[in-house]
Amino acid sequence: MNRKNIIYLMLLMMAPLAFTACDYLNVDEYFEDTFQEDSIFSSENHVKQYFNGAVAMLPNEAEIYEHNYADCSLPGVTGSDEAIAPGYTWGGMAPIRYAGTLLTTGEVDYTSNEFNCWGSCYQIIRKCNIILSKINEVPMNSFDKIEFRAQVRFLRAYAYFWIFRNYGPALLLGDEILEVNGEPDIYRRYRATFDETADYICTELEAAAENLPVKNSTDMVYAPTKGAALALVSRIRLQQASPLFNGGDVARRYYSDFTRQSDGVHYISQEYDEQKWAVAAAAAKKVIDMHQYSLYTVPDNGLYASQYLPAGVSDYPDGPGGIDPYRSYSDNFNGEAPAYTNPELIWGTASNVSGYGGNCFPLQYGGNGTVSVPQRMVDMYLMADGRDINHASIDYPYENRPYDSNCKTAADKIISPDFYIIKAGTFKAYDNREPRFYANIAFSHSYWFMSSCDDAGKKNVAADYFNGGNSGKTRAAYSGVYYVTGYACRKWVHPRDARTGNGSIVVSKVYPILRYAEVLLNYAEALNNLRTSHTVDGQTFSRDTEEIAKAFNLVRYRAGLPGLTAEELASPETIQNLIVRERAVEFFHEGLRFYDVRRWGIVEQLEREPLTGCNTDAAQWAGFYAPVNIQYASIRERFFDRKMILLPIHKDELRKVPTLDQNPGWEK
Repeated sequence: MNRKNIIYLMLLMMAPLAFTACDYLNVDEYFEDTFQEDSIFSSENHVKQYFNGAVAMLPNEAEIYEHNYADCSLPGVTGSDEAIAPGYTWGGMAPIRYAGTLLTTGEVDYTSNEFNCWGSCYQIIRKCNIILSKINEVPMNSFDKIEFRAQVRFLRAYAYFWIFRNYGPALLLGDEILEVNGEPDIYRRYRATFDETADYICTELEAAAENLPVKNSTDMVYAPTKGAALALVSRIRLQQASPLFNGGDVARRYYSDFTRQSDGVHYISQEYDEQKWAVAAAAAKKVIDMHQYSLYTVPDNGLYASQYLPAGVSDYPDGPGGIDPYRSYSDNFNGEAPAYTNPELIWGTASNVSGYGGNCFPLQYGGNGTVSVPQRMVDMYLMADGRDINHASIDYPYENRPYDSNCKTAADKIISPDFYIIKAGTFKAYDNREPRFYANIAFSHSYWFMSSCDDAGKKNVAADYFNGGNSGKTRAAYSGVYYVTGYACRKWVHPRDARTGNGSIVVSKVYPILRYAEVLLNYAEALNNLRTSHTVDGQTFSRDTEEIAKAFNLVRYRAGLPGLTAEELASPETIQNLIVRERAVEFFHEGLRFYDVRRWGIVEQLEREPLTGCNTDAAQWAGFYAPVNIQYASIRERFFDRKMILLPIHKDELRKVPTLDQNPGWEK
């Protein structure tokens, strides 16, 4: 019996099993492409297994720290300025680079496999089109069939979204099923414009949303919902309205020569259209008006309020009072908040992120030191009263001088009971900071509970990243593999997580593909960019400062910070700068910044500025805390080429479709 028949027999035996999709991006049972279509559509189980095969081909949003060079690698966090991953060597092997780092050092071209999801996404689209063409033949309950059709349309749109976010303009096929070995003429296709691509994907997602469930059952918690479809529309519409893709100086600077070979049409509009911001605002408002989502919060025991909040402050959601802001934010990522009951989680996956502790943990305690955080990101976090570090108040000062032992805290300070402590002896620059700083950033002398471990010497540790410290360069298992900036990410770490010692466990976690905080900031940004009134779907949108403050302040209040002032709201430029900072902090190491700095048109400016960190060659009070330029070759050689804004279409795809225009600057 040949392999095809063996697998087919196995699938027939599995057919009576109930179809489940506990994790949309981590499916188990699916058909391979070798099966006859008649068999696929002969039963509900078969067609859903075939659908799972399409799902399994998706890039995985949670792979934000990947260092393999497989197809569909993501730029992740190392492709932007929020993380540094120098080249490293494991035990004599060839140096390993994270895929995002390869992009920032110019080691990617149109023959590279990294980021090559164009072909796999079109295979997904073809599978979806086949299902949609045959779905009426499937013996399935009519109501189930309506929802399944919506799931298929969502998947097809999501595959197009991956093409859109990485490559820009797509080849739009509609419901057409291209023959694998068709005549050459059927492959003479031209890419749609950026706007046509965005409009098509959003139309498909909105159509899918009409028949997707508002909320899934517990066993389907990671399957897409109506909210997921509409929140994805919100993200796409915001990108479409942003400076890089919406005419104006930025779009003309980068894309004035990016035209379609067939008719000379600009792929990216060269004329600014303010209406696009109104469309983006309307898309975010649709999710808000569902009244299904809210920011996750944990009640305060009074400790945080007594330390940081002025008397009489209003309770959340009207102010930052009444909640534990550290846990209200960090529980979204550390595994404490269950996916099914978290009102902030619009769509997520349990795949991958729980295993990334090696990129975060202290050396000697299960960490590998491969991903560091630059000083630029550290400095973006505000003080506890909402001021930035350059304008700190007397009550909550920012003290980073001198760099010796005269600048350290005198006593322990509890930020969140059983979840976070600032230990005595901490450099004062890390004191008095907003709760998200402690949730996201691991700095020298930061405290790690690792409470699941039974070994006394392997838990309740203050990790020190200076030279000679318990997690400094002298503790590296392999030469050059340590936290080269003196900072690491701790966003995905639960207090119980331990990677060494008896009884050690790692709490399961959810990676949020879409969460409500993003929708709120999308809405605020879209409104802030309006200068006149616009009507979209019967609603009028303008630069309504009350609406901007309402959306923005929910995120700020949840972080234990004051809201926007009237003076700030009066200036669109000030609000935009605050949104840039807020998104960098709120979505730290969630994979959004790579795309944000591009759509804003600021990536080239940022990449010209040197990346700095602590002096990890120095002892703690002998210069460690004095910022220095990072001297690793992969950081010194970091540069930005304009072609890097859109990723290259692989040469194999260009050969399949000779009329396919390559993205600007890349080879063809």
